[in-house]
Amino acid sequence: MGVTYPLLTDGPRTMLRAYGALFDDPAMVKTARIGTYLKAQRAWYVIDKQGIVRYVKVGSPSLVPSDELIEMVKKFN
Repeated sequence: MGVTYPLLTDGPRTMLRAYGALFDDPAMVKTARIGTYLKAQRAWYVIDKQGIVRYVKVGSPSLVPSDELIEMVKKFN
């Protein structure tokens, strides 16, 4: 993709919880959705150089980068 900025991975799911992108509703354990419990939701965040979150999109696993997201990345890169 030619990105020139750092990407983040989160094994212990600390950031997933903090950024609201973790499927962590205990009710999921008792349903057919148990396979997604404690898994990450597809999410995109644009955080500027000052550490301010400028764009958030959390959605389904089929969520793909949109023109809006690409423009935000260009704006704050």
